[in-house]
Amino acid sequence: MAVTDDDKKPLAPSGWIYVGDNTHKLASRPGHQNDKAPAMARGTLAPVFKTEEKNGARWAQVHILGLATASAQVGWIEVGQAEIAPADAYPRDSALLAQIGGSSADDFFAQHTDIARFLLHESGGPPVLLCYVFCSRLPTAKLAAFTRHGEKFRLSTSLDYPINELQAGVVSLDVRDLVGDGNECFVTHEPFRQGPETRGKNLVIRRFAGDEFRTLWQAPLELRNLSEFRSKIQILDPSEKNIGAPGTVTTGDVTFRTQGNIQEPVWKGKVEFFLFGREEAADSVTLEKACPWDGQAYTPLR
Repeated sequence: MAVTDDDKKPLAPSGWIYVGDNTHKLASRPGHQNDKAPAMARGTLAPVFKTEEKNGARWAQVHILGLATASAQVGWIEVGQAEIAPADAYPRDSALLAQIGGSSADDFFAQHTDIARFLLHESGGPPVLLCYVFCSRLPTAKLAAFTRHGEKFRLSTSLDYPINELQAGVVSLDVRDLVGDGNECFVTHEPFRQGPETRGKNLVIRRFAGDEFRTLWQAPLELRNLSEFRSKIQILDPSEKNIGAPGTVTTGDVTFRTQGNIQEPVWKGKVEFFLFGREEAADSVTLEKACPWDGQAYTPLR
């Protein structure tokens, strides 16, 4: 959904709205839904710039950073019973960039920077403000966590992601209470590249713990390793050991199944085996593996 001249983001929002249950589709205008419209992921905290009443429903205009396209998106969502927090409830972009420092705080780069905001709820404490900071003029994007201290938010920790010619560092982020203890996790899709013939995309589960990000699980959604080949097809047992082996292309998907009050990831996919100079796969294996929670993290896929 392109940003038009009339929709360019004002200097400051009039309030904030939190999307805490499921994804919400953005409408081009109040009352007009479109199945192909971009969506706000669970956990999103979006700035509100206008509100309108339409056929007895209350609508809010929001401006967000679409992670899949790394571009600003403008649209309307039906507010329903959701509360719109006042403008001073959360810091403006300029205040966050000042804490991050470096080039991010430079006026020129700040003009070309967009921030996707999320809330991570913590058991027994205020939520953490999680921000993905993207500037098309810089070689890295940043994922930063800000914790509330009184009325202020302070930077606690951050991660840097390289931006290459293909995609930004994070193309999807979803907040979920996976472990069932009230401390929410966030699930990201992160493209990577390790040379011209080794690349892919990982699904990563993290949580904020002790003023740092802690990785609970990681698995490939795509993994292409054609930088080297074996002289003959070698299929290992168990099947997950084949993921990422030389001369393989792995594709998979992750779902979550309920075990008590815990949501555990289940990876299902296929590994194709290639020989040098051949365009078609010589063989393949399919597999499915559940990765239970061990009290500290999820069992590794491989």
